[in-house]
Amino acid sequence: MIMKILCEGSVNIEDSCILEDEMYNYCLKHPAKAKAFSLLLSFSIAEFDKVNNINSEISNRLLKIKELLGDDLCIWYSKNNNGLENLVSMLNSFVETYEDAQKTKDQLNQPIKSLATNNYEAKIAPLISAFGSKDGTIVLSKFFERIKLTYVRDLLRLLTMTIGKNESLQLIKFIHWLGEDKIIVLRHKLHNLSKTDRDEQIIRKRAKGNTLEETSAVYALTHEGVRQIEKKLQKRFDHYIIQIKPHYILYAFSKNTGYISTDDIIQLLGDLSDIFIYCLKKSNCSTAYWSNELNGFIIGDRKWYEQLSEFKESLPEILVYESVDELIANVIEILALPVAFDDARRLVLSDYKLTGKVYLKKKISLSRMYYAVLEQYYPDGIKLYDNSETIRFRNYLRELFGDIHLPENNRAIDVRLTELTILCGKGKHVLPSGVKIPFELLRKIHDAIIEFDGDEIRFIVLFERFKNELLEYSNITNKYFLQGVLRQHYSNEFDFTRYTLKKRIKLLTAPNQIKTEMWQELPSCLKT
Repeated sequence: MIMKILCEGSVNIEDSCILEDEMYNYCLKHPAKAKAFSLLLSFSIAEFDKVNNINSEISNRLLKIKELLGDDLCIWYSKNNNGLENLVSMLNSFVETYEDAQKTKDQLNQPIKSLATNNYEAKIAPLISAFGSKDGTIVLSKFFERIKLTYVRDLLRLLTMTIGKNESLQLIKFIHWLGEDKIIVLRHKLHNLSKTDRDEQIIRKRAKGNTLEETSAVYALTHEGVRQIEKKLQKRFDHYIIQIKPHYILYAFSKNTGYISTDDIIQLLGDLSDIFIYCLKKSNCSTAYWSNELNGFIIGDRKWYEQLSEFKESLPEILVYESVDELIANVIEILALPVAFDDARRLVLSDYKLTGKVYLKKKISLSRMYYAVLEQYYPDGIKLYDNSETIRFRNYLRELFGDIHLPENNRAIDVRLTELTILCGKGKHVLPSGVKIPFELLRKIHDAIIEFDGDEIRFIVLFERFKNELLEYSNITNKYFLQGVLRQHYSNEFDFTRYTLKKRIKLLTAPNQIKTEMWQELPSCLKT
């Protein structure tokens, strides 16, 4: 009786009653076998679904009932007519799903075996974008994403899978579409865009950079004549892009991720590549965006390209060679960019030039180079006006930036370094970024200077007064360092000498007030 249900998918009322009595009596006498039957009934179907990649509710429902009812599953079904009807209904659905899957496999068998071999290495996702309607594209994209098939050569695996009704129709059409060599079709249709050999030659010359004047002279045409030929072909090309979406097909055969390079196009289209590249650059196609940095077209969604471009713009003028690869790898991971490392690297470094051990974003001043050397090699400061140290600084510059032109006089270098740094010791200077002092403490010292009884105060006195706080909360360890920090922050408020700081004398009376007082002192006869 059970086999009858499984095979025929239905039972009549009389059979149901017989089954009810048989199962009920049998399960009462053999509870262990009832348990075995319960497991067999639920898990065998679930296992079949799992093996055949069927994602249906049948197995889930059976397993859920089994989980809730345990060993009494079969007894419950045998005593409950409604439960039995539900079981039969589920078994019917199971059989229908299996039969539909077999039918789809039969329909796919011949088209898959007839796939054009030249299409085998193409990526499936871009081909889906070039195929069919928007709805069909969505269905196929979700299907292939779920079963994780990437290349056309993988389509043979479909014959081992179970495919649902909703997907089978679009899938069959798609595989039939792949029965022809897509590149040959592209080349043929692209060649036919030119109505005559002369039209094709004219477009080739324009694609190679020939001006209207140069092109028209060769073919005894006016400028407008050449322009009209080009305009008509471009119109046909735009229609070709909309109808066939050749950029997606070419991208499917490209080894790159996210874009197709001109080298790929040349390899795939041969002597027609120059026409294709020229016309695609001029088209209004929103899914093919030209990138000078990559020397190719970004295909489809270019969000990753925009994110990477924004990241590139945020980078400093100087990148240390050793840190570049790690930097790029991190941004790819953080932003989850669908792009190969080498391509991301080429894009990020497109505005940089390798000079010595660093990448320079553009031509930078000597001061910026000095600053970079100080950051890397002198975090704790550099002793200036010392010939041996200046020679060492020169060597670091050339090591980092290569063979650059430097002042012959060491003093010229020291003067420039003095402008970039602040005093932090006797003859020693450090970059402003190397100063660590809380703003509150700096302001406290400033206020103490203002309140000091007298217009001049020695740095040693000031340092001794705040020594404990400076040593505890900052990295200022001597009077020279304090002098350098104060000069950096308050040079427009105080005058600095070698050993002292002087408060500037302020006018006791504002200029406008002086004018008012002078006006009032004038004789009344002069005021009129």
